[in-house]
Amino acid sequence: MTVTKIGVTIAVVLIFLYLAASSFVVVDAGYVGVVKRLGAVQPEFLPEGFHFKAPFVDAVQKFDVRLSKAESDAGASSKDLQIVTSKIALNYHLNPEKVNKIWQEIGKNYNSRIIAPSIQEAVKSVTAKFTAEELITKREDVKEQIKTNLYERLYNSFIIVDEFNIIDFNFSPAFN
Repeated sequence: MTVTKIGVTIAVVLIFLYLAASSFVVVDAGYVGVVKRLGAVQPEFLPEGFHFKAPFVDAVQKFDVRLSKAESDAGASSKDLQIVTSKIALNYHLNPEKVNKIWQEIGKNYNSRIIAPSIQEAVKSVTAKFTAEELITKREDVKEQIKTNLYERLYNSFIIVDEFNIIDFNFSPAFN
């Protein structure tokens, strides 16, 4: 065999190995894969496991669908016009069957585009229904109303609220 034949054979083998390696994808546990075929998001999603894909045609974006946490500070005014700063925590997960819609309509930065503004708005709208004193004495009711409000807001964006907690209420120094 000549040197050129050996070089061509090695090149063909390397190209074959590259094509073989780029023909599959592994989606880890707790993730789903969104398939983009020539840039277009496909309606199906890939559950965890081993999957074949068309090299150079399909790209797979992986999304974490495990329980996630978002912590935020939210400022609002109570019914008696007291300034209230709340520290809250939201546990949520993405709807695995709709992750392709999230990627298509919102993108990967769904936390800053959808979750954070929804938290701010839900806390403000519910806090305004209670006086500063009631925010403390009816804390569980406040929590449930904010959770329900958030669930309704986020469900349309394919984000499922698992739990909502009020970590702390801080009032203005004049009220304290």
